Amino acid sequence: MQSTFELIGSEASYLKSLRVAVNHFYASEALKWTVSPMEHHSLFSNIHRITAASEKFLMNLEIRLGQSVLISQLEDIVLQHCPEFQRLYVPYVTNMMYQEALVNQLLQQNRHFHFAVKRLESDPVCQRQSLKSFLVLPFQRITRIKLILEVGGAFSGAPRSHETAECGGHSQLKSVIYQRLPAPLQ
Repeated sequence: MQSTFELIGSEASYLKSLRVAVNHFYASEALKWTVSPMEHHSLFSNIHRITAASEKFLMNLEIRLGQSVLISQLEDIVLQHCPEFQRLYVPYVTNMMYQEALVNQLLQQNRHFHFAVKRLESDPVCQRQSLKSFLVLPFQRITRIKLILEVGGAFSGAPRSHETAECGGHSQLKSVIYQRLPAPLQ
């Protein structure tokens, strides 16, 4: 039960921060003006799509919570979202190495970019967080979901869905979900 609330609460917090990344940085015309379209894409990759996936995931978690306060099973919801997480997070995490190098390069070599980023970061909506801290959120999130599911015991009770039953029970389902969530690059 605690892992249920931790997963929902942390997803809500994550989504709030993703929205800052998208609505404040990604959508900033001042920032777009300082970089080429290719650089802008490299900086933000598919973060707007990750945000949309997080919104759907949180909505499904909250619907389940609304059905019963005593729920302890979320595996079917996580399993349902695994293919989309895989499709979205793998390219994002793969791009992170280039993303970080590009941010550093632009901060050092492009004064317009540097000033635009500093101005955006100084906005209270950022809560003293840097652009880099917002860009690393998807990497951190997928790791956190795995940890919550692994340590928190979100896998218990009877199967909730046909898909869950097909996986051969909860110990196997846990393994399937853990394998289907994208692995962070080591």
